[in-house]
Amino acid sequence: MPSGKPDESQTEPDIEGAIRLLHESTDSQIRQFVAYLLGQTGDARAIEPLIDALGDDHVGVRGAAANALGTIGDPGAIPYLRPLLKESHPQLVIWAAFALTRLGDDQFDVLAHALASGEVEVRRSAVLALRQLGDARAIGPLLALLGDDSRRFAADSTVDEAVNQALVSLGYNVGRLPPRA
Repeated sequence: MPSGKPDESQTEPDIEGAIRLLHESTDSQIRQFVAYLLGQTGDARAIEPLIDALGDDHVGVRGAAANALGTIGDPGAIPYLRPLLKESHPQLVIWAAFALTRLGDDQFDVLAHALASGEVEVRRSAVLALRQLGDARAIGPLLALLGDDSRRFAADSTVDEAVNQALVSLGYNVGRLPPRA
């Protein structure tokens, strides 16, 4: 007997509705989340609205849009992402460099340079980006952060712990963990 609920395995995401929300919502957190979700769909219809969102007033929305464009994977977004590398907000620069690198416009040096930032949030974002890229070139720059006990907030893991996780995911054993099987 049918339950009256749609079969979730056959439910298509409402891309057009999400695009409207990205443009029309006055809540920056909603716009940021919608940008992220549009990237996860991989739908090409989201590319132009995400490029438009790169000009949003809120830095988090711009960063989510950049990340989403990198996730969708259309190299046509490269010329729209490159100007973000000149932004004054270091997190936005990291998001743009990560997206560009994923699209084939290698900005590895920008990410590696961010590891030397005096701001723990910037170092953590760079570590995460390098981990997600899976590029073995990151091992040397990451090793320089071993022992960094900085935290963004009291309950957060340290930069050192994030670096260890990144190194392990890159196949490098820092000697504190058992060898990978």
